[in-house]
Amino acid sequence: MGTLYDEEGLVLQATDGKALLDTGPVPGSIEDFTARLRALLPTGWFPAPPQGLQEEEAPVLVALLTGFSTVLSGIWALMEKCRKQTRLSTMSDAFLDMLAADYFGVDGLPRRVSESDSDYRKRIVSSLVAPRNTRQAVRDALVAVTGVEPVIIEPLNAADCHAQASFASPSCGGGFGYGCADLRYGSQSGGQFFLETALGQASDAQAIYQVIERTAAGGVTGWVRVEQ
Repeated sequence: MGTLYDEEGLVLQATDGKALLDTGPVPGSIEDFTARLRALLPTGWFPAPPQGLQEEEAPVLVALLTGFSTVLSGIWALMEKCRKQTRLSTMSDAFLDMLAADYFGVDGLPRRVSESDSDYRKRIVSSLVAPRNTRQAVRDALVAVTGVEPVIIEPLNAADCHAQASFASPSCGGGFGYGCADLRYGSQSGGQFFLETALGQASDAQAIYQVIERTAAGGVTGWVRVEQ
């Protein structure tokens, strides 16, 4: 650890008047690897590294070691980047997209246009721990992918289908009934639901089908209409 000097050769001082010390090169930098390689050389073969304001007495040696160190520093930087890609909390760039493809399928949870790594990471985390099987779960999953509120109709749900109406009295039963355009009627068989949604931010209809298949309960049939 040496003393720091300014361009005029004067000792640099902190606000309290104490001399500032050089803590050495940044670990993994070219200067760091150059110093490490030089320290491995046999003592006495080459001049010692300069101290303080001393001039370098072995510039050719330093040039050679710097060449090797440049390669090692590049490898170090690559290792650091790869290490960060092993955890979702530190992943970035295309690695986030690859993780989403591994967990949700190629088009299951694509990155939105101009979406940052931070925002995309939040959507991935929320999707990994998202609830499944319920109507609300299907709705939330679709909104996350399309950005559009879907219309979900369960034939067994009276709140969706109400009582029966007729063409002559379409408002009877809340405006739902048999044989009339735009009217809905229920069923006691269950095991299915109807869903209408716009494509929104989803890449294509297949991405929406995959979301519903992943989220809806097993053994339940979903009839889906996707509007462009």
